[in-house]
Amino acid sequence: MHAKWSLAVAPAFLLGSMASAEPYSGVAFAGGAASDGVSSYAGVVNALPGSRIGKGLALRLLASGGTYNYESNGVGIHGRFAASEAALVYQFSGNWGWANFSGGPRLTDVRLSPQDLANDRRGTRMDLALQSDGAVQMSQSWRLGWLGSVGVRDGTYFSRADLGALVEPRSQTRVGLEAGLQGDPSYRAANIGLFAATHLGRTLEGRVSAGANGQDHRKTRPYGTIGISFLF
Repeated sequence: MHAKWSLAVAPAFLLGSMASAEPYSGVAFAGGAASDGVSSYAGVVNALPGSRIGKGLALRLLASGGTYNYESNGVGIHGRFAASEAALVYQFSGNWGWANFSGGPRLTDVRLSPQDLANDRRGTRMDLALQSDGAVQMSQSWRLGWLGSVGVRDGTYFSRADLGALVEPRSQTRVGLEAGLQGDPSYRAANIGLFAATHLGRTLEGRVSAGANGQDHRKTRPYGTIGISFLF
């Protein structure tokens, strides 16, 4: 089977460590990824009454889109997608780290040129998206993070794990290794790379990563991602 998506975008709460220490009510985030295609996202998480970022219930709104390329029966296909989702999030946090669990509807629109009738992801589809993300503070320096997302109807999945070390405490700069898997019933892909994350201000954090992305029946390609988040 041939890959039908570029490197997926699945944002986590980049500022979860800060959120556990301050009573913020929301976080805005944006970013993107590039490999054989490009994708971008932007969203916001806002705590519901009686909660705050890091503890209790929150609502997440997310919009994403991008382009990708693949082959079907020897024909090159160019795809464009746009997606939006809303999710109810339950958050935990403490000295140990943080964890978020969420679920809600996802609406995706896929346009292909030329048309590929064998691709059952074309057109507009509704799905139920489930996600978990978080991190565990393993020691004063080392942190293990994760992100996992699935689309129940379409069988899509995205997962990422990263292990980072604190190299500059004042700016909370971390560098480390990340690895991920993604796919659906028609393809699977894996990536491995390095990442760096740092506070750019009291409530602003940025993250970049780069590495190699491999898909079934395709050459390994480089990838890069960038993300930023802001607590309010």
